[in-house]
Amino acid sequence: MGTAGKSKNSGAAPLLDAGWGLLRAMRPHQWIKNLLIFLPFLFAVRVAWFPDDLDPVPGILIRLVVVLAALSAVASAVYLFNDLADKESDRRHPVKRNRPIASGILPVPAAVAAMVLLAAAGIAILALLNLVLVWIILVYTAINVAYSAGAKHLVLVDVLAVASGYVIRIAIGAAAIGVVPSPWLYVTTGAGALFIVLGRRYAEVRLAGDQAASQRSVLSQYSGPFISQLLTIAATASWLSYTLYTVESANLPENNSMLLTIPLVTVGLFRYLYLLNNSEEAESPEHLIVRDLPMVLSITGWLTVSALVLLLNG
Repeated sequence: MGTAGKSKNSGAAPLLDAGWGLLRAMRPHQWIKNLLIFLPFLFAVRVAWFPDDLDPVPGILIRLVVVLAALSAVASAVYLFNDLADKESDRRHPVKRNRPIASGILPVPAAVAAMVLLAAAGIAILALLNLVLVWIILVYTAINVAYSAGAKHLVLVDVLAVASGYVIRIAIGAAAIGVVPSPWLYVTTGAGALFIVLGRRYAEVRLAGDQAASQRSVLSQYSGPFISQLLTIAATASWLSYTLYTVESANLPENNSMLLTIPLVTVGLFRYLYLLNNSEEAESPEHLIVRDLPMVLSITGWLTVSALVLLLNG
């Protein structure tokens, strides 16, 4: 009896480890980026908040939540594809070698099966909602596959490919609720995305030191003053494009009251730059955003003030 029970438990342990490894490989902490799909709703106050048709706000929000789930499934499939492609190089990285696929906790066949199922489920859900969403998500998938297949080794191309994902999320959110955002929203998101992605490269170079090239080959081309210059340009573009957005966008209040959010955006940008130079977690922007109290306060403050300004001027 005791031997049989021990054998049964020892057989279940690898399955539990693989299941936990699959959840980790899906990177649920990265899903926070998918919340960008709600921005078109937030800033389309006259159209989305007070619709003239029969589609009330709760219905719009439910649709966005469904799209969020579908997008997260496809994004997790992309992460699995990336980890499958990078499993050998990840094993040489001091942190990434602990990823489930690289460490062997998650078997390759199981990862492939999960990748296919997640991608198929996500795309099927989007197809039921709006075929335009399918075309957008296919573009997103193609860019990420190209990134994993080799674009990540090309200086600047790698950064632009990752940053495009943020802009695509805005397009998905807009298509999901049938609104046309201001072009300034895309410009601001693109500039902010470049700032975040270049910040990650900057932190990777800083933390890796002499081992940067062995951990990620493209990092050798971002060393020195070059990455600092890029980061400065991206930070300036982010702040300036958002400031112009608050004034120039036709979807925002004509009394320019959205300028009240500028101090919060400024604090957020400055805090992120500080963390890039001082935090040991600077390689993971999603961790910085949710674990650093000043960052959390600046983001929640910006959301609160933006919502109040838009609501009071609606």
